[in-house]
Amino acid sequence: MTGAVTVGDHALSLDEYRRVTELGVHATLAPEAVSRMERHRASLLRQLKAGTRMYGVNTGYGADSVTTLAPDEIRTVQRNTILSHAVGTGALAGPEIVRGMLLLKANVLAQGFSGARPLIATRLLDLLNHDLLPVVPEQGSLAASGDLVPSGHLAAPLLGEAEVIAGGKRTPSARALADSRLEAVELEEKEGLALVNGTAFSEALALAAVLRGERLLRAADIAAAATLQAMKGFIAAFEPRVLEPRPFSGALLVAANVRRLSEGAPLLENPRSRVHDPYCIRCVPQVHGASRDAFDYVKKAVVTELNACTDNPLVFEDDTHASAGNFHAQPLAIPMDTMTVLVAELASISQRRAQHLVAPVYDVGLPQKLSPAPSQNLGLFMLNTTASALVSENRTFAFPASVDSMAVDTTEDHVSMASVAARKTLSVIANTARVIAIELICACQALDLHDPVPPSPAIAELKAWVREAVPFLPVDRPLYNEIDALAEQLLRGDLDARLTERGVAVD
Repeated sequence: MTGAVTVGDHALSLDEYRRVTELGVHATLAPEAVSRMERHRASLLRQLKAGTRMYGVNTGYGADSVTTLAPDEIRTVQRNTILSHAVGTGALAGPEIVRGMLLLKANVLAQGFSGARPLIATRLLDLLNHDLLPVVPEQGSLAASGDLVPSGHLAAPLLGEAEVIAGGKRTPSARALADSRLEAVELEEKEGLALVNGTAFSEALALAAVLRGERLLRAADIAAAATLQAMKGFIAAFEPRVLEPRPFSGALLVAANVRRLSEGAPLLENPRSRVHDPYCIRCVPQVHGASRDAFDYVKKAVVTELNACTDNPLVFEDDTHASAGNFHAQPLAIPMDTMTVLVAELASISQRRAQHLVAPVYDVGLPQKLSPAPSQNLGLFMLNTTASALVSENRTFAFPASVDSMAVDTTEDHVSMASVAARKTLSVIANTARVIAIELICACQALDLHDPVPPSPAIAELKAWVREAVPFLPVDRPLYNEIDALAEQLLRGDLDARLTERGVAVD
C-alpha cells in the first residue's frame, strides 16, 4: 500500500500510529529489524545451549521460576502460555485498539531484545494488513507483568486458535488464516512469553485517549469562544497583559485561541450592565490551560511508551540477558489517571457554560431555554440536564486506578492497573465529547437567536459546521441522535479538519 509505515528502522511517530490504526495504512517489517532480531535470537539460543537459566524460557513462571524445564518441554510451555492466557471477559476492544496492539507488539519485537524470530513480528503485521483482528476482551489485565490476558487473546490467532474479526464477523482463526493464505506459526523458545508480555493493550488505549483528547482540548476552546460571544462576554479576560503576570503556558495558549476565534465579533463590542463574566467564562484560560499543561505531561509519557521495549527478560547480543521490570505499566497508569481528571474538568466547566446559555442570569438578549417560544417549549433546557448527568458520571470515574494493586503471586506482587485507568479515561473522553457537543448546540442556537448581529468569522464557520448535523430548533424535537453524531465527529477530528480547511487555526 502506498505510504506504508515501516517498523523497526525508526521510532514510530504519533501520526504514523494514527495512520495505521485509524486510517488503515499498512505496516511492514524493515530489513534492518529482521537482521537485528536474528542477531538477538542467535544470542538467546547460544545462552540456552550453554545451560544458562532464563526466566520463563527454560524455567517456570512466577513462584515456579525455581523449576527448570526439560529441553523437550520448552516449546510446549511457550504454546501453552498463549492458550492459558486467553481468559479475558467483558466487551470487546474496538478495531482501533486491536490494530494498535498488533502494531505495538510488532514494534517491540522488532527491537530484538525479545529474542523472537522475525516471522513472529511479520505474522502480527500480516494480521494487521489483512484486517484479521483478534477478538480481545477488555477485562482481565492487571498491566504488570504486562497486559497478559489481552495479549494472550491477541496472540492466539497466530497459532490458528481462538477467533478474529474478519469482514465484520467473528470467525475461527484457523479458517481466517486459511482464507488469507497465511500459515499458523509454531512457537519456539521465548516467543510465547514475548507475545504475552508488555503493555500493548494499555498503550493502545492510552494512545487512543491522547489522539481523542487532543481533539477535545481544541474543541473545548472553540466551544468556549462560541459561548463567550453568545453571552456577549468580556474579551479582556483573555488579553496577554492579563495572563502574562501568571505565565502558565497552557493558559497563554488557550487565551490566544479564544482571541483568534473572536476576532471581528460584533457581539463582544456592546456595553453591558455587568462588569465581568461568570467563572466558567472568565476563567477559561486558567481551567482549560491547566488541562493543557497536564496533557503535555500525559502525551510525553504515552509517546515515550510508543517505542519502548516492554518485554522481559531482555536478551542482548553479547550472550547476556537481564530480568527486570519494563513490563510494569505504572508509567502509563499515572498519566491515564491524570488524563481522566484533565478531561473531566473540560466537561465540568463546559456544563456550567451551557447552564448560563439555557438559563441566562444576565440580560444578554436571549430567551429562557433558548427557545423562540419559551412559554410553549422547553427548548434546549433539558440538554443541560444530560450534561449534568455526564459530568456527575465522570466524577465516579475520577478515582485513580493507579493507586490500586492486586497481588496474584508471591513474586508478582505489585501491579499498575493501567488498562483500567485507560479504559476509564476513554469513558470520560466519550462523556466529555457529548458535553461539549451540547454546549456547541446551545451556543449555536443562541448565536442564531442574536441574528442579525453576527458572530466572528471563525465562529460563523463553526456554526455552519454544527448546522450540518444539528438544525436550528424552532420548536421542541428529540435531539439524542444529533448530540451523539456531533460528539462522534468531535472525537474523529472532523471539526479540526473543517476549520483548518477554512483557514481557522486552533492550537
